[in-house]
Amino acid sequence: MEVYIQMIGWHKLAIPSSLRLFVNGEFTLINCGENNQRFLNEHKMHIARIKNICFTKISPETIGGLIGLLLTIDNISDNSISIYGPKPIERIINNFTSSFAKIKNLKITIHEFSDNNIFPIILKGNVIITPILLNKKNVITTKHETDTIQNCEQTVLDKRKKMNEVSNTHDNELNNVYKNKNGEIGENLSPKETNSNYLKKRKLNVPEIEHEEAYESKTEIVNDNSDNGKIEKYKEDLDRDSNKIDNTNNNITNSTEIEKNSSMKQCIFYLIECPQTIGKFHVEKAQKLNIPPGKYYGMLKSGKSVTINNKIINPEDVCDKNIDGKKSLVIDLSDTEYIDCVIGEIKNKEHFYLNNLEYIFHLSDEKILSNKTYKDYFLKLKNIKNIKCNQSNSSLKICPFISSSSLTNILSKLMPNIFLKYKPDDPIYELSSKMLNNYSDEKGSNSFKNTNNDSNSILNVNFKNEVECKNADNSFTNEDGIASFEENTNKNYNQKVINSNENKEEYTTYLSYNTLTKFVLHPFHKINICTDEMLTDLYPSTFNSSKISNFTHENDNLMKPIWDFNKKLNDNATMLPSFYFLGTGCSIPSAFRNVSGIILNIQKDFSVILDFGEGSLYQLYWISKSWIQFTESIKSIKYNTYSYFVIIILIFYRVIFISHAHADHHVGIYYFLYIRKMIFPNLDPPLILIPKTLKSWMNLFNELFLDIEMRIIYNENDLEIKEIISEDNFLTLHLFKVNHIKESYGIKIESKDIGSIVYSADTRPCDNVKRFAKDCNILIHEATFDDELLVEAINKKHSTIHEAMQISLDEKLF
Repeated sequence: MEVYIQMIGWHKLAIPSSLRLFVNGEFTLINCGENNQRFLNEHKMHIARIKNICFTKISPETIGGLIGLLLTIDNISDNSISIYGPKPIERIINNFTSSFAKIKNLKITIHEFSDNNIFPIILKGNVIITPILLNKKNVITTKHETDTIQNCEQTVLDKRKKMNEVSNTHDNELNNVYKNKNGEIGENLSPKETNSNYLKKRKLNVPEIEHEEAYESKTEIVNDNSDNGKIEKYKEDLDRDSNKIDNTNNNITNSTEIEKNSSMKQCIFYLIECPQTIGKFHVEKAQKLNIPPGKYYGMLKSGKSVTINNKIINPEDVCDKNIDGKKSLVIDLSDTEYIDCVIGEIKNKEHFYLNNLEYIFHLSDEKILSNKTYKDYFLKLKNIKNIKCNQSNSSLKICPFISSSSLTNILSKLMPNIFLKYKPDDPIYELSSKMLNNYSDEKGSNSFKNTNNDSNSILNVNFKNEVECKNADNSFTNEDGIASFEENTNKNYNQKVINSNENKEEYTTYLSYNTLTKFVLHPFHKINICTDEMLTDLYPSTFNSSKISNFTHENDNLMKPIWDFNKKLNDNATMLPSFYFLGTGCSIPSAFRNVSGIILNIQKDFSVILDFGEGSLYQLYWISKSWIQFTESIKSIKYNTYSYFVIIILIFYRVIFISHAHADHHVGIYYFLYIRKMIFPNLDPPLILIPKTLKSWMNLFNELFLDIEMRIIYNENDLEIKEIISEDNFLTLHLFKVNHIKESYGIKIESKDIGSIVYSADTRPCDNVKRFAKDCNILIHEATFDDELLVEAINKKHSTIHEAMQISLDEKLF
């Protein structure tokens, strides 16, 4: 049996901190942030074999990818999946599965941990995950919580004891069957059957104990296809959510507020424990004791005593001592107030937590990891590897999506002003809206100009010099971001701590690894940190650069229009209005294309979002090309910097339009709103146009994670809205019904800056699109299917390429 933990997420703007536990062919996810399903799919990581998802806390960073992942698994499998986490995980899943994310095939069982309901999770192969619930409201653990935790620990011990008792009873029965009155091997089983039974016993020391069925807080989502998925419990929660007001949160009841404050203060850290590794069996010792080979060898290897000729032979007579299974801790704290609580808990039960502890995976952010109390305790633990799994305060040193990154690398050399490349620089999250007063348009424009490639150099594109491409602008090399246990003094990963009351200190014992690194826990002789699959490149090369280079040099006639186009677009930052297509894929993100998302930049301080599927925030971050430095000093940091991405993209989005309730068109907007508030908490909210189907979910998300007054208008046919762009300029929005699902809408956007733009969203060709597209300047029309798939397009209410082009021809848009 093999057990390992693999790093999946590491950066809140790419894939937030998450891990994948592998046990005997099945997987358990620890947290499921944005882009998880896209990453797992691209790297062929068997999402259908995910059996459990454990959450360390309830936050958009931990649950942002859950909706998309469950829908994808539901689409490809009819398996069952168990979800574990603190409150209000049950209410959250209930809400989205009852409104817009219908689950048809997948059976979901939810186990919600609470102060009086916490239990160990027994995985295949008797790997035990013990959750420990932390409450910020009680930094000093109460007697009730202590009793609950002790009961959980006792449950683990009882299960281990039960396994051994069952194992011993089972073997005694077998021993009685196999022995005759002389103590010799009986003939009631064939040698083949005997060997088969003991081969199974040798592979696994004890029989597996399945989950108990009587957990107190277990909810099953029963999937009734005739009713598009029906929730058996908590229907009243959904009704309550849907009755909330639309544009303000002032009517949240006191009881709801109390429930939110209580549940949102909970974090869980997990102890993962492997079974024992059986000691080595020495054949020569068995031979000296005249033990016949076969059944008795197997029994002794399994840790059982045997009797031969009335002589008892114990396993320790022929085997090395069994090796206790290794342990790992997964810690993810949302606030520094948890630090004393988690350290106190571990100190009080050091033997339970620290005995045979191999790894501690720290998923918390830099505020926690750089805390002196936290570091002084965890980094001084002997013979324990502290793994830093959250590198959100650093720029991206790697791209998790190899295919799209490699393609961008090629296309950006051909058309650098269209296919933008990410420029690494460390983000600063703790900004204030007051800093906007220091923003300099001139500096921003100049910075953007300087980072664009000279048009003369574009004419001589050299696709062979991949090393130069990787090292451009930031001297990034493949070795950055990779640390090993033997070389943990790598200067790239020194943790520089800045504290207003202390001198600067350097710590180098957090070990930092890139995503896909494996940390092997079992069997004992294979314990290791495996970096064979670890990603190392920001812009990997999966295409044959030499062939592409030869093609461009040998086809000047084809390349000349591209070169002419590049000369006209030396400075794309000043070219407004403009579009960013963040994703043009279907319901499941592919290797090269993310799901739907479009940005319309009308002016430098006014942009419109047209749909925003999961992962669109990462797509925005990936095309950020310049960071602007400003002079205000914060604490002991000499200069603070913030990005063109942060200022322009996060702040100046004034209108968000969601065309319909399919998850691939709107799930990313919630994480966007969360990050926007985190960086600039005092900004006014944008105007959000959404289908009424999303009312309950938007209210719940706002209640739990935003707590702001929302500006929401629900989509209606022939709805017209005017937004002020400037003193003498208005933006007019016309909404119209299209032919896709019940609440599907297109939009026409008009202003003197852009003329008129029509976005059809998902639809069959319909009269409304034709009517509003007449005489427009730009039509963005979906074309999901190739022409030969017309029947499928009709059945799923999408359009083909030919049908979309025909509308443009009919309305004379060329």
